Amino acid sequence: MTVLIAALLLAIGTAAFALQNTDTVIVKFLAWEYQTSLVLVILGSVGSGIVLALLASLGGRWRTSRTRRSLETTVTSQGERIRELENQLRRQQETAQPPDSDS
Repeated sequence: MTVLIAALLLAIGTAAFALQNTDTVIVKFLAWEYQTSLVLVILGSVGSGIVLALLASLGGRWRTSRTRRSLETTVTSQGERIRELENQLRRQQETAQPPDSDS
């Protein structure tokens, strides 16, 4: 929840900053040149940063997800094994008990 609030505050701050900087600028990259509003440059840069950050985090997220699934499978199989052993122990205890004598 804290991350969501921080992201919302950052988005509001970025939007306020971008809307206050509406001048026309020339963006140059190598042989490419384009004239646009500074608002679009700011928002485009922030958007590109967000996309790149998400792409960079995909490997770690995928690895974590794979590890979690593997651990869940292990926990499930161990739980089944524990139940089998408990049932086996219960059966052995039932057969090992001496019969009750009423005499």
